[in-house]
Amino acid sequence: MDHYGGGVVVMGGKNCVAIASDLRFGNEQFTNSRNTPRFFKINKNLYIALTGLLGDISTVMHELEHRISIYSIKEGLSVKPFVLSNILSNLLYQQRFSPFLVESIVCGLDQKHQPFISCMDVLGAKAFLSSFAVGGTCSESLYGLCETFWKPNLEPLELFEVISHCLIMGTNRDCLSGWGCMVKIIMPEGVVTKIIKTKID
Repeated sequence: MDHYGGGVVVMGGKNCVAIASDLRFGNEQFTNSRNTPRFFKINKNLYIALTGLLGDISTVMHELEHRISIYSIKEGLSVKPFVLSNILSNLLYQQRFSPFLVESIVCGLDQKHQPFISCMDVLGAKAFLSSFAVGGTCSESLYGLCETFWKPNLEPLELFEVISHCLIMGTNRDCLSGWGCMVKIIMPEGVVTKIIKTKID
């Protein structure tokens, strides 16, 4: 799980949710790229973050896109956060005897514009949260920082400051992650994307 490095944070705020990840892609201690965010857009209000083995991430995303397409055709609806969480959980659990080595976080806004956060282990066991979720090689340090700085009902600008500070400080203590980060703030009006430069060493 630590082979490629990486760290992800998701935080809920007041009618908004933020997702942030570092940009380093490495092969253990060797850095291959510094332009690899760990999250993927599903639709305008819904994102998924995946950390772990790159091959498994690619396979999970390919299979997930296929299942989302089938759902959209059958139901005639765009996928909602709770539905995506169930689809992903089912996909991971089907592979329980040879699991995909990925940590998953689903985040977005529901129909009432409330933050939705769901994180899963490699077997697809879900935990629904309204505060924050972390994943990746620096998850222990990220968890402590988020516990300290996160507060309920943060406005979008405050949420951006909190999540970016947590990710920067958390990845600074981990040699397998860092090298810049990308933050997306998901709001009913749209999505704001920001790139943050951090130390590269």
